[in-house]
Amino acid sequence: MLPDIALTLGTAGWATAATTLACRYRTRLHTDPLTGLGNRTALYRTARRPWRRGFVGVLLVDLDQFKAINDAHGHDTGNRVLAAVATRLAETTQHGERAVRLHGDEFAVWLGTTPTTDHAEARAEAITHALAEPLWIDGHRLTVLGSVGLATGPAHTPVSDLLSQADTHMYQVKTTRQLTSLPTYSTRPRDQHPHGGHAA
Repeated sequence: MLPDIALTLGTAGWATAATTLACRYRTRLHTDPLTGLGNRTALYRTARRPWRRGFVGVLLVDLDQFKAINDAHGHDTGNRVLAAVATRLAETTQHGERAVRLHGDEFAVWLGTTPTTDHAEARAEAITHALAEPLWIDGHRLTVLGSVGLATGPAHTPVSDLLSQADTHMYQVKTTRQLTSLPTYSTRPRDQHPHGGHAA
């Protein structure tokens, strides 16, 4: 009887350990190690969730003159800036949104269901203003501006297409320093509310 109990406890312990290791592996697979945000894999996984309908949106954020910060203050400070920007993005996101780091100084914010294009543009402006607030890094007061591109489309639109469209918009923003005067990538009228304006 006792050997059977020991075997059962040993098997249960092994199963628990295996489950814990699997969870840690999945977390590492979907997490950017520098900033703690989700990574590109996490973004694609979030965008594939089947319960959404209507229209969705994504923001692409590229930091302006980040190379100059690295050159002036060193890569350690640059990494701290990236981590601070990631924290700010995470704090600025709303329910249903997700901030991720794609690579280098490029981030994305998945907006999820977007009731109108105006709503998506308002979120892009909010992110832009949040990034404009100064950061204190190692005693240095740094202002790290970001160019924010926006794309919206039907929920079935591949996230790679949305990112490509947002990237094009982001470079237009970077060139003109204007956000809302530029076209956004949507197949619907600006004020159309899909499904009566109710998010899924």
